[in-house]
Amino acid sequence: MVDDALKERILTALHHKPLDIPVIAVTGGKGGVGKSTIAVNIAAALSAMGYRVSLVDADVDAPDDHVMLGITLEELHDVAVNQPLINAGQCTGCRKCVDACRRNALFQPRDGIPMLIGDCNGCEACMLACPEDAIEKDRKRVGETYLSERDGLLLFTGKLLPGAEESSVVVRALRSRLYDSAGDSDVVIMDTSPGIHCNVINALRGSDAVYAVTELTPLGVHDLERTLELLCALGLRTRIILNFSDLPGPRKRLSVMAKAFDAELYCELPMDDLLLKSHVEGVPAVTMSPDAACSSSLRRIAEDIAKEHLR
Repeated sequence: MVDDALKERILTALHHKPLDIPVIAVTGGKGGVGKSTIAVNIAAALSAMGYRVSLVDADVDAPDDHVMLGITLEELHDVAVNQPLINAGQCTGCRKCVDACRRNALFQPRDGIPMLIGDCNGCEACMLACPEDAIEKDRKRVGETYLSERDGLLLFTGKLLPGAEESSVVVRALRSRLYDSAGDSDVVIMDTSPGIHCNVINALRGSDAVYAVTELTPLGVHDLERTLELLCALGLRTRIILNFSDLPGPRKRLSVMAKAFDAELYCELPMDDLLLKSHVEGVPAVTMSPDAACSSSLRRIAEDIAKEHLR
């Protein structure tokens, strides 16, 4: 068991960020619940209020915030990881690099030198283990980051290359680019990928508040519970946004769960054709039709963020 003092130190280190900018995360366990729609509209609403907003699309497997905003991705930076390049002339076949690789990415055939056959995450353990300095650094391109701008709103986008597995590496590179370039921003809206895996955790680091988006289906409520477990472990204050709230479902179970995790059931958004239209046209609903019911609800979320976190 980790005592409370040590847990506090771990969480403090986990959530350290180099810039004093409020980070508001929008996350959710299940895909397709409208998480990105809500993040994009909150960002657009805050921008319309005059705040300098950085929106981060950290769903690097399938980034789509730029589509919802109707903007083109710009300023590409490559993301790469270190890979071992074995010098056959110096390698003695001692197998120490193979034994050091915890991902079993190196294989040494009989009477041969080691070769890279698996998923290498660039930890460089093999290079440190090699007594002959026979392993050099090579680079493998695994993803891209972009920085685009529209009417003062900065969009940071991460994209994992097809077939690559290093999604958390791309998220870390995206966070690094954010903090290198967002110094003039008033607020960061972090749009995570769905789930509770490592790149979601990387995206949630440094968050000052989290909005967990779900829908009132058995699967949506089940996945919300997993998300709340993660957010509780990370020590993050959570509000629940119930999307498609006019659909039938296990509402009582949702209420009991929210109470158990001390999470506020904060906002309900019924189905609205305007959101579908906004997706088709690539314009946020709060911009396309500011007076519509869903736009008013989304704008209220932005107004609460401004009251609670912005000067």
